Amino acid sequence: MKLLCSTNNNCLVFQWSAFVTNIFCFKLCREKGISPDVVTYNSMIQGLCDFGRWREVKNLLNEMVNRKISLTVVTFSILVDAFCKEGNVKEAEDILEIMKQQNICPNIVTYNALIDGYCLQRKMDKAKEVFDSITSSGLKPCIISYNSLINGYCKNGKVDEALRLFLEVSSKGLEHTTVTYNTMIHGLFSEGRFADGWKLFNDMEARQVHPGLFTYNILMDVLCRTHQIAEAFSFLRVMENKGLNPDIITYGILINGLCKDGKLDDAKMILNELPSKGLKPNIKIYTVILGSLCRKGCVDEAEDLIVKMERSGCAPNSVTYNYIVQGLLKKKEVYKAIPFLEEMHERGFSADAATSSMLISRLQGSNKDDVLLELIKKVVPKI
Repeated sequence: MKLLCSTNNNCLVFQWSAFVTNIFCFKLCREKGISPDVVTYNSMIQGLCDFGRWREVKNLLNEMVNRKISLTVVTFSILVDAFCKEGNVKEAEDILEIMKQQNICPNIVTYNALIDGYCLQRKMDKAKEVFDSITSSGLKPCIISYNSLINGYCKNGKVDEALRLFLEVSSKGLEHTTVTYNTMIHGLFSEGRFADGWKLFNDMEARQVHPGLFTYNILMDVLCRTHQIAEAFSFLRVMENKGLNPDIITYGILINGLCKDGKLDDAKMILNELPSKGLKPNIKIYTVILGSLCRKGCVDEAEDLIVKMERSGCAPNSVTYNYIVQGLLKKKEVYKAIPFLEEMHERGFSADAATSSMLISRLQGSNKDDVLLELIKKVVPKI
């Protein structure tokens, strides 16, 4: 299971709120006849970059030049980071060239952004080249530099290279952070090196690097994937005892594990308890349970769950529709499947391979059915 930060939406809301505040202050300065300084411009450029408003970034940069406000290494680093996050490493390289022309030396933030950019492009040789160039430029890699490169190696399946860097950290006078451990443990687990991952977690605790919510989500995910549900729930209690509040990702991991272990009733119980914990089920959680209901033949209950989803503001996705249609077709309730097929088409979703095969088989094994045939043409790819 791909683990994502459960606070992404909250982070975006916070970023937007801060950005709107900055805009207000920026406009207020102008209205009062106060000339914004480079710090103010950098703050505005950062906000605009975060939300991909490139035309306005360009306008502000031109305004700085016209006002004879020199761009600093901070300004350039913001631009390098933004281009790298967008996947435009070539533009980030062009910014570096401009920096050189203006005799502005990149700082560690600039280098770290570029390392991240190359890692996102899966260009690990280039990322390592930038990492090595930090020292030759008179700077020292920081723990963020190591974390970025370790993360890149792990995501590209080069766990041994990542582990070598991980072990190098201490010898450079740096300390592993929770992020360093999380990245390395997740990388080891992703490659099926469970013993090494658990050994590293034990080392993390021994060195008193405190596991966070993301750490526990990683551990619980691997326990659920290896059918150790009881142990996963033990970690849930450990989290709660340490004052860490499980998030929707945590409960999604547990629900997915329970469903895969055939413990659907337990999964439904957790689903029903989520609102009392102040959490709202997401599409992944609903779809996991819905898929289990359909496989178990509880299609009526699955239909009720779709209604519940939509009432809570969670729209079904392509996987949801495919599950319910497959469940109805298995029960030979073709005409109950037709409204869902129509909705699939209206929402731009297509039948997956399993649904397509079942629909075509049904068509071949029945009398001519023009309604079903037309729907199949609409939702089954290339028919």
